[in-house]
Amino acid sequence: MGALYRALLPEGVRARARPFIYAGDTLFRAALWRAAAGRVATGPFCGLRLAPRPYLPHLLGTYERELHPVVDALCAREWKRIVNVGGGNGFYIAGLGMRCHDAELVVFELEPTAREVIRATLARNGLAERSRVLAAAEPPGLEAACAGEGPTLVVMDVEGAEVELTDTQAVPALRRTTLLVETHEFAKPGCRELIELRFTSSHRITAIDTAPRTVADFPAELAPLVQRVARERCAAAVQEWRPEAQSWLLLEPR
Repeated sequence: MGALYRALLPEGVRARARPFIYAGDTLFRAALWRAAAGRVATGPFCGLRLAPRPYLPHLLGTYERELHPVVDALCAREWKRIVNVGGGNGFYIAGLGMRCHDAELVVFELEPTAREVIRATLARNGLAERSRVLAAAEPPGLEAACAGEGPTLVVMDVEGAEVELTDTQAVPALRRTTLLVETHEFAKPGCRELIELRFTSSHRITAIDTAPRTVADFPAELAPLVQRVARERCAAAVQEWRPEAQSWLLLEPR
């Protein structure tokens, strides 16, 4: 039935019909958006302005909560430049830019439509003038982005391409760079061990593992009534739907 529905109705028609077909979800999202006033509600990037219909863990501020202490600690340091590899919708580059007022911002993103969202998010938060939004990262482009004087922070989430992009032979600037890398064992088995091996002599390595999400992660103070009447939706809203448990590596030059 779903395939027939998609075959018979163009995406534009489906998009207009979706709020009515999924009225409960539409009302739930609208209530959270209104309660948060279109800004990230909690977490390290609290107050960041988001594009309409955001990913709910972004709006709630619960996204990658395991990293919140790490992000806060990184934002307390001064950076010459911040490079986000795999920019998505701009959540990390804009959030880090909001916290790190003097840093140059560079973001790589493969998808053209996502790059437009990133640009809009940066502009919405007054960050466009010190930002560069680039297409897919390749080792030469990443090397150019990281080169230069002053401390550099790289935040990387590239669905397995971290194997190629953390090669310090191809990107030698990474040897003196601080990195926060999400590893994707389901896409590239052995990638975490390989990255650790590459940086073990030059960097201090801290591993952070994902943890389960429950309704207790939902910020009740944001919308107490919503949590009482839509508990199951609130539990679903904080889920990140990862294919399996994952890890991040924080790599800090010695």
